[in-house]
Amino acid sequence: MIGIDRVTGRKITGFDQLVSRVTQVMTTPLGGRIKRSKFGCNVRKYLAANMSDIMLIRIQSAALEAFYNQANGLGDFSPSSCVAKRHATGLSLYFSGKWQGRQIKFEVPLDVST
Repeated sequence: MIGIDRVTGRKITGFDQLVSRVTQVMTTPLGGRIKRSKFGCNVRKYLAANMSDIMLIRIQSAALEAFYNQANGLGDFSPSSCVAKRHATGLSLYFSGKWQGRQIKFEVPLDVST
């Protein structure tokens, strides 16, 4: 699959393109697109809440749920875990799972200032 980097505008493929697609889904609220109302996930709705451990578990659950929503187009990645960790400007989601027959790990930062 070929995509476009959201920051640089350059063509991306392979693993970089997968991470870009996952980032796009995690940062788009469910129902946030008019013509694709089923695209996105519920992660952002929890970001404004107090970042207690229970809220982190809810965010992890919402992130994993997004992979099983067919409208998101993430069926080529099979997640095995998602860990949400706090940092100074928000939190990051760390995913691991299987993609194209191999185990991979990657990070999706969620900056609350954007």
